[in-house]
Amino acid sequence: MRRERPPGYLREAEYQQQVKNALDRLYDEVRIQWCAFRGEGRDTYAPRVDIAVGPFAIDRRYIDEYTALMHSTRHFIEHLIERHNRNADGIGSPIEFEDVLHFNDNARCLISIEIEESGGRKHCLGNLVNASSLGRVGLLIARTDSVLRTFLRQRAYFQFLEDVGKNTFKTANALVLSAEQFDDCLRQIPLLAQENGQGDIHRQ
Repeated sequence: MRRERPPGYLREAEYQQQVKNALDRLYDEVRIQWCAFRGEGRDTYAPRVDIAVGPFAIDRRYIDEYTALMHSTRHFIEHLIERHNRNADGIGSPIEFEDVLHFNDNARCLISIEIEESGGRKHCLGNLVNASSLGRVGLLIARTDSVLRTFLRQRAYFQFLEDVGKNTFKTANALVLSAEQFDDCLRQIPLLAQENGQGDIHRQ
C-alpha cells in the first residue's frame, strides 16, 4: 500500500535542491550528489553523498579552514546539535560543540549530509558511515519516524561497542535529525545572518 504523503511533500531531488538553496546562504560551496573519491580509480569505493558542504579536500587538506568555518557558523551547528540531543535523549550522552569541532579533523568536506526516507537497515548503516567519515560534521536526515529510529539505534550500537571495548566505528560527529527539525534549522539561517549584521554568516 502506497504511503500517503503530507501536504507540501517534495520528492528526493526537489528536497535536496531546497536544502542546497538554504545552505547557499551560509556557505560558499554546496554540492548535490557529491562523489567523495572521484578519480581514485575503479578499485576504490566511491560513495555519493546526497549533499556536501565544502571546501572539498580532494587535492589538499582543509583542517584549519574547517575549524574556522565551524566557529564562524557555530550558531547553526549548535542548532543541529540541540535537536540531535533531543532525539538521542536516553540512548546516549549529549553532544556539545567541542565534541564535534575536532573529531574528524582530516575530513573530506565540512558537512556531509545523507537524507533517507525508505532505506533498509543496511542502507541506513552505509549512510551513517559515509556521513561520519567524510564530513567534519555528519548529518543524517530522516524523512520518516522509522528511519529516524533506525539511525539512532545504529549510532547507539556503535557507541555501545566502544563502551565495552569492542572493535567499532566512532560516530561522535554524526547528528541525527528528522527532516522537520532540519528544515527548522535551515529556516533560522536568515535570522542568524541578521544577528551577525551581514548576508553571509561565514564571512565574519
